[in-house]
Amino acid sequence: MILIRLILLPFKILLSLFGITVKVGYRVGKLPVRASTAGVRVLGFRGWLLFLLGLAIGLLFAPGPGEELRSRLSELFGGGAEPDTDLAEKVVFELAHAPRTWHLPQPAVTVASARVTLRGAVPADETRDELARVAGAVPGITSVANELQVVPNVVEAVSV
Repeated sequence: MILIRLILLPFKILLSLFGITVKVGYRVGKLPVRASTAGVRVLGFRGWLLFLLGLAIGLLFAPGPGEELRSRLSELFGGGAEPDTDLAEKVVFELAHAPRTWHLPQPAVTVASARVTLRGAVPADETRDELARVAGAVPGITSVANELQVVPNVVEAVSV
């Protein structure tokens, strides 16, 4: 608290030199009360009550995890789910071209019901996690089954 006062002291002195000595904290503190009473006057008490009730109901029925919401929105606006073969091609392309995974051993990719499965051998846990992260970021993929095996000194991907 003292540090904040020391930081604001030069500004307070400068403002007082120009005759601007208002109690800003007091006026700002009253602002939310004025704004809320003005809002009640405009909308009325019943309007605010119904707004808060609607907000509470909306929060009660809020969507679940993000992947469920993404899949619902893609079905709603995207004209249905994308075929699994197209999703598999997208995942393979992203793994082969993403800056963090293009140089890594490429896994075998299968997609069933928008769920991608990665199989193969990788040299480290970090590689395994990065491949799963990139595959999961492809639009349309809802989850990743990471079945990659960590085998030290793997240079090329093993086809499964």
